[in-house]
Amino acid sequence: MSEILFAANIVLPMAILLALGYIFKKSGFFTRDFVKRGNKLCFYVLLSCSLFKNLYDSVLDEVPYAMIVFTVLAILAEFVLSVFFARAVSDKRNQIGVIIQGVVRSNFAYVGIPLSTLMFTDSELISQTSNEISILSIFVIPMFNILAVTALTLYGDTKENGRVFSRTINNLRKNPIIISIVLGIAVLLFRMVVPQSAFFIKNNLGFVYKVIGYLAQMSTPFALLLVGAGLDFSHSVSNMKKLMSVVAVKNLVFPGVVMLAAYLTGLFNAVDFAVMISVFASPTAVSSAVMAAELGGDEDLANEIVIYTTMFSIISLLIIIYVLKTVGCL
Repeated sequence: MSEILFAANIVLPMAILLALGYIFKKSGFFTRDFVKRGNKLCFYVLLSCSLFKNLYDSVLDEVPYAMIVFTVLAILAEFVLSVFFARAVSDKRNQIGVIIQGVVRSNFAYVGIPLSTLMFTDSELISQTSNEISILSIFVIPMFNILAVTALTLYGDTKENGRVFSRTINNLRKNPIIISIVLGIAVLLFRMVVPQSAFFIKNNLGFVYKVIGYLAQMSTPFALLLVGAGLDFSHSVSNMKKLMSVVAVKNLVFPGVVMLAAYLTGLFNAVDFAVMISVFASPTAVSSAVMAAELGGDEDLANEIVIYTTMFSIISLLIIIYVLKTVGCL
């Protein structure tokens, strides 16, 4: 019973915020324009402040090297397996790339990072989780984007693929989340080589540090409200059987296999598993539908994957967290 309560206390706050976002949109509190602008605010400011502050408050001797290697290899393995899965599920070229992207690319920034902050109540564990997920972000976010573009380029129906691919790679260099992570690491390096009496934001510009902290605290609830507001159930599903296959693989099969592999290695602790849940068990990224449309993929299927992986992630996360807590991983 305690394991069920543990899982519910993590997942239900996220579920309620998603539901409230959807209700706010339906009731008119959130307009389409508000959601669009809110996503920009969250992406360019709130999440960036959160990641920067997490890194600023951490130390570089806590870099999770084993976790980084395992995560990178697991994402690459998922990508390879997803190619075979997508080709087995659909024979339509413009759907194969969409399915590959759908089962590999997690909503890491908007759902995964906020989710990781809900895993623990102990301040030290929360700090360790924030540090680890911030460092891991610099590897995970570019990988998800590059692999998604690769899949959609190979199986898309547009002649603009090469141009879009190069534009996407160029945009990664300007990604505010990646920039904030690089700046955070630069600050850590600076703190390691200068005396403790030197200038630091937290000590000498305390008001700046507080403002960054306030913005960082806003990122979790606001991001989840926006994801909920972005859900649209008005479109009819063209192929429910195909969609449910994708949802099952994305939400349960792939995360389950990754967690099992991590468990068998015996290398990882509770913080590592909390971060793995955020990376591998989060629903499909909202922006994947936009990218699918740009690269000639099936935009309707991409939208359906986003909606239903998000909706069913409430159940799948409950199951995954419950199992990990039962076996002592959390």
